[in-house]
Amino acid sequence: MSAAPKHLDLSAPPIVKTIGQRALIVGLVFSLGALVLAFTRPDEFYRGYLLGYMDWLGVALGSMAIVMIRHLTGGGWGTVIRRVLGAAMRTMPYMAVLFIPIIIAVWTHRMYPWLLARDAIQDPHIREHLDRHSFIKAA
Repeated sequence: MSAAPKHLDLSAPPIVKTIGQRALIVGLVFSLGALVLAFTRPDEFYRGYLLGYMDWLGVALGSMAIVMIRHLTGGGWGTVIRRVLGAAMRTMPYMAVLFIPIIIAVWTHRMYPWLLARDAIQDPHIREHLDRHSFIKAA
């Protein structure tokens, strides 16, 4: 006879479900706040969105790089984290969809003000900076 029980319960404890529900509520509240910010102060929203997007894109691409290195070396060193890296890699199609607001921001000249003509730039600090560093527009 084996010492292992016949029915092994490997499910997560109930507190994990509670934490997941609370995290979902917090995420929805902050998403609503981001939508309000997107319509009231779009320039600041797009800059913050770009920062968050690049953070999560770094996680997905970094996981992909580690998986590719693991497959290239053929070692057993990545066996433990293989599933986590695979899950992070599978977010790449979502990251492609989440890139659409960045395309909109660049298209409407909300994110990179130095792409505008000098006369169209409203912020005096940016105008002064571009005057001082003319190589930015020259390039």
